[in-house]
Amino acid sequence: MYAGAFAHQTALAAEETSSSNTSSISETVANDYRSFYATDRLIRMGIVFGVAGIAANTNVDMSIRNWYQDNVRSEKTNSWASSPATDLEFNAKFFGEGKYMVPLALLSASVNYIDTDTAVGNWGANASRAYITGLPAMWFMQGVTGATRPGDRPEGSSWTTPFGHSNGVSGHSFVGAVPFLTIAYMNPDNGWVKYPAYIASAAAGWSRVNDDKHFPSQVVLGWYMAWEAVDAVFDNNQKKKGVVVTPMVGLDGFGLIARASW
Repeated sequence: MYAGAFAHQTALAAEETSSSNTSSISETVANDYRSFYATDRLIRMGIVFGVAGIAANTNVDMSIRNWYQDNVRSEKTNSWASSPATDLEFNAKFFGEGKYMVPLALLSASVNYIDTDTAVGNWGANASRAYITGLPAMWFMQGVTGATRPGDRPEGSSWTTPFGHSNGVSGHSFVGAVPFLTIAYMNPDNGWVKYPAYIASAAAGWSRVNDDKHFPSQVVLGWYMAWEAVDAVFDNNQKKKGVVVTPMVGLDGFGLIARASW
């Protein structure tokens, strides 16, 4: 009878733990959103979008684009960026491909179910949360700005037709920045890792300027929204508070374990 009761209580504890994990994930994501849409962050994003809007709706964007295409772009930069390489080759554009990077982050996050608190698992979890937090806002702002790609129309990068086009924020720049910004945030005291990661976070965005697929302001906004998403995730990581109570089942009886953090 005791063995049966013990097995039953163990099963119940496993179910409660599974439910607790699901609840914990949803609560974490909800708190990430609260952090991302905090008032100070929204004000900061408004300022950055305002500055980018000036560049997009004047000749600044077009001037930088023309200078780069005439004086910097070459066969060598093309090979580093993407052309004539394919998506499957490890060029700068590859890291901005959401069809590869988002599943990779989710797969890496699953490592924590096998071995908790691993570098790969933590990177995947943090990067996945940043994608979940920032992608909806990025997609929305792509439509709000209504800008087109270079060469699509005479107005260039101007925001004249909201929701008429969806290129005002570079998706490749956003997707490609998140993995490396996450690495930088995970290594705040290691300059040998942090600063190269910051530089690498701009690689996918640069490839879009090189390939003449996005204007500079669009790339900057993609990178910036990625930075805010990652920053929101790590801000939430530092603010986790409260008391967590979990059931405990042992050979001598039952009980509860309470863990408080502040």
